[in-house]
Amino acid sequence: MPFAKFEATLPINSTIAGMEEDHKDLQKGKFEPYPGNRTTGKSPSNFIRYSGMAMQMLGTILVFTYAGYKLDEWQVNKIPVWTLILSLTSIAASLYLLIRSMPKIK
Repeated sequence: MPFAKFEATLPINSTIAGMEEDHKDLQKGKFEPYPGNRTTGKSPSNFIRYSGMAMQMLGTILVFTYAGYKLDEWQVNKIPVWTLILSLTSIAASLYLLIRSMPKIK
């Protein structure tokens, strides 16, 4: 068994000393829990915000188009009338919601 002689190499004293230093910094008001995570005051980031909008648009369009497809299948239409109507309506509705959710320019 080559793994039977495993020994931890992290000394416990250094971890405790580091925690004590963090506690002292916290009392002085200098403590940053995540020093690498500095934002510019924008919350949430633009990437997350616009990704969420895109997913909302995609979901709306897919749900309405699928509903139109199922209605056409149920009514046995030769021309996919419901699919066209609901997909175009969903595109218009998602664009309306996108424009409405954009920040207003002063």
